[in-house]
Amino acid sequence: MGETTRFDGSGPPDDGSDSGSVDLLAHRLQRTARPQAEWAFVERGGELRALLEGVDGTEPAAVVVSGRPGVGRTRLAQEAIRILRARRHGTEWATCTRSTETIPLGALTHLVPVGAASSDPTAAWHAMAAALDARREQHGRVVVGIDDAHLLDDLSATLVHKLVLTRKASVLLTVRGGAQPPDVVAALWKDGLGTRVELPPWSRGEVDRLLTGVVHGTVASRTAEFLWRTSAGSVAHLRELVAAGHETGCLSEVGGVWRWDGDVEPTQRLLDVLQVDTGELSPDERAAAELLAVGGPLDLSDLVDLTSSEVVASLERRGTVTVERTRHGPTARLTEPLHEIGLRAQLPHATARGFQLRLAGTASARRWIEEDPVRAVELLLSTGDPTVPADVLVRAARQAGASADHRTAERLARVALERGAGTAASVVLAEALRWQGRPAEAESAAQRAEPVTVTEREQLTVTRTLNRFYGLGSVEEAYAASPETRQDLVSAVRGLLLFAAGRPREALDLTEGARSDPQTRLWTCAARTAALAVLGRTDEAIATAGQGWTALEESGATVESSTARAALTHGEVLALELSGRFGQAVRRAHELHQASLTRPAWAGDAVSALGVGSATLAAGRPAEAVRWLAEAAAGLADRDPIGLLPLCRAQLAQAHALVGDEVRARQVLEVPSPLPVAAFAPETQLAHAWTAALGNRPEEALTAALEAASSAARMGQPAVEARALHVVVRLGGTGAAAGRLQELAAFVAGPLVRTCAAHAGALADGHGDRLDEVATEFESMGAGALAADAAAQAAEAHAASGRRRRAATSAARAGTLARAAGGAHSPALQRVGVRPLTARERQVAALAADGLTNLGIAQELQLSVRTVETHLANAYAKLGISTRAALTVALVTADRGWVPQPREGARSVGRTTRSSWGPRTS
Repeated sequence: MGETTRFDGSGPPDDGSDSGSVDLLAHRLQRTARPQAEWAFVERGGELRALLEGVDGTEPAAVVVSGRPGVGRTRLAQEAIRILRARRHGTEWATCTRSTETIPLGALTHLVPVGAASSDPTAAWHAMAAALDARREQHGRVVVGIDDAHLLDDLSATLVHKLVLTRKASVLLTVRGGAQPPDVVAALWKDGLGTRVELPPWSRGEVDRLLTGVVHGTVASRTAEFLWRTSAGSVAHLRELVAAGHETGCLSEVGGVWRWDGDVEPTQRLLDVLQVDTGELSPDERAAAELLAVGGPLDLSDLVDLTSSEVVASLERRGTVTVERTRHGPTARLTEPLHEIGLRAQLPHATARGFQLRLAGTASARRWIEEDPVRAVELLLSTGDPTVPADVLVRAARQAGASADHRTAERLARVALERGAGTAASVVLAEALRWQGRPAEAESAAQRAEPVTVTEREQLTVTRTLNRFYGLGSVEEAYAASPETRQDLVSAVRGLLLFAAGRPREALDLTEGARSDPQTRLWTCAARTAALAVLGRTDEAIATAGQGWTALEESGATVESSTARAALTHGEVLALELSGRFGQAVRRAHELHQASLTRPAWAGDAVSALGVGSATLAAGRPAEAVRWLAEAAAGLADRDPIGLLPLCRAQLAQAHALVGDEVRARQVLEVPSPLPVAAFAPETQLAHAWTAALGNRPEEALTAALEAASSAARMGQPAVEARALHVVVRLGGTGAAAGRLQELAAFVAGPLVRTCAAHAGALADGHGDRLDEVATEFESMGAGALAADAAAQAAEAHAASGRRRRAATSAARAGTLARAAGGAHSPALQRVGVRPLTARERQVAALAADGLTNLGIAQELQLSVRTVETHLANAYAKLGISTRAALTVALVTADRGWVPQPREGARSVGRTTRSSWGPRTS
């Protein structure tokens, strides 16, 4: 019989909120938690509201929720029923199954009194109508929910259709997308009797938000991408993957970031779920599905030849197989990626090898040798073929390395060496080991190589040079290049090292007038982009990056192309930041990060995440930057192929300090960096400056910021020097900073340094109006935290000159800008009384002010109740209140700002007088 659930008080607890929250599912996955426990319900796109409006209008109505398996049809409908029950409506729920599909009234028996249950439609209808009338007299309104209504038996379907026509009750149905429901059920939306709501698969962004709530922390973007693609947007599959990852240890927290490591190891529960998903397949259908699981997507003609057209057509009709058009013609693949994993895991080895042998003889496999050597070689090796030529193995290994699949490159290069491939395989092996964070092994592999040709010597030199510098820290050995290599290429690679060593001018000089062949041009651009950026020639740097990307396309599978790609990523984002194009920097960083995720998992993921975090921090959004920089730091701690970990840690410490977290900022700074990368020393000094400022040690903060500027000046990095001097200004020191910034503005390209110089000059003169203008300039650039500091200093200048109303206006603006930046903290903001709520604190406070309970807020934001309580306590303290009732007024007052209250003992810093601040008094 059908599964029946009455929502009569045994459902989820009522938090008093009609709207509920449906942004997806959230389960607080702790290491000791049960991953299979039910996830809380959350909304993703307004579907819940659409359902409630559809069935809870002035008249009874019908809504049909449709979607493929796993997208949340049932969960959405159940949440709607729960909310309607909380509104005191009468509710009924029925679940249809394949077993009830052939039984008259199988799923609806509980709606028809036992004595009246009959196969006679008229009698059954009168009995059900009478039962619903009685419920309506008790509750006023009745809503009937029916799950998987495409499995209704004919009699039940007829009754449901009549129920909609007579408006005895509102009806909420779910149907599986692609299924063929009874005609009278399909008529509900076809004839306009009901509203149909389509649920698409979950998007990448929705899955990302869900996972953040599930683990209650940061999820590495590579892991989110992997889980989204593997689940194909199915929440059901996603949940099983998370549970399996937790159980097998594949999903774990490393350095504060949740990451998936390795392949999916199916648990028995996951295999059981997938078995139910695939349903009953005939032996021929299962064999065809297993063939695709072993071989991956195949030309349709090959699959038909190996099976039969009838079997393939049957699998396509069932939705198990999808046929797509490609440049080679129709290609067949398993529709669900997880089905491929499950089928492969249960396949006997002998059967799998039989499939591999059959695949090896297809036209597709012969074509792969030229077009996709990695796939061809993987297939041939899996059959135990000992005749795969060494040159084909090397080509495959080189292709894997160029696509950043360094694990596969290592494995194939080792097989190639076993079969006598020589130096070409050693070069690939050394590069693959270097990119996996194994520099000693990489050096050993390079030492065993015996290059014969100039090209082999050149490739080996490039890899050994990079490995010695970034991996082993052997600076002098890294600079020692073989005289038999092309000096243009070696000079370009050395130029990259010179930049890292803090010698950007030498890097430019060394790469001037290099050869124009694609490979040399690629390395020349990789070395020059970042060097030009820190020298203040940002427009040239951005143009050079564009040339580098073009050269990368033209170079193909060249040695260490992954290094050049990573260097271009860092250099281009840096140039955009230092030019003041913050919005463009953030967009480009996200583009490059997304491009990185289209490749196999590699160390470049962390490099591109650093780009996003760095650009976001430069744009004045430190809270958001923490998320990206934490991910980058966790990745670079494992593998740091171009020495960016010191920069990442410095910027992560800055971001922590700027959101008011001194403890974490100090923890990050305490980790030493053994690499010979001096170029990023100023950023580390700036991190010390912001941390000292947060700890109320102003002299120490100014000293550290000035040392950062001096360090950048000594290395010939004027754009970085300007950034450091501007931190001096933001911390309240002027002195020589104003004059030096004016000098730098004359030859550092872009509007940023000019505005920083204007900021310093206005602060030195104590000119409030000009400081307000500076804040406007920074705001127009998208630099929220910089604008907030300028506005706060404008408020101080206005107060010092007795312009209290202007001071209050500027202070209010500073608070608004700080909140928009995610709750930025700085001495200037603190001096004008701005203790900004963080973005999350403000979000929680606003919901509390709207009347939501702590539990309701927790469900809405996918947080624990304890976390909500902590955020509210922080908000109360910052707003100076102690009750929920005072929140609304306090939030409005916080938006309006503060009134300056001059006190005794106002002190001057530099040439500007600053007053103390207090809250508005009557």
